[in-house]
Amino acid sequence: MSYWLSVGLSFDIASTTLKKLKDPEPELFISGKGKRFMLLSEVQERSLKLVESNRKKAIASLDEGKPVITVWLEVIYQQLRQKLDKN
Repeated sequence: MSYWLSVGLSFDIASTTLKKLKDPEPELFISGKGKRFMLLSEVQERSLKLVESNRKKAIASLDEGKPVITVWLEVIYQQLRQKLDKN
């Protein structure tokens, strides 16, 4: 949750994204292992869409001037572990 808040998402969008991740990646909160995802801007719907990471789609979105937010579960999990280990 703090990752998405740190990249500028609202609490509502961050919460919705987290809920969407729980279904396809139940191991996220246990091991940090899982697929890589990205949030893409849906201009027509004025929302962000959670999709599996795809380099070509990400580059095409950036070329259109739309934001791409990476959701690499192993990186987020590693950062969380580091913060918890410090405490």
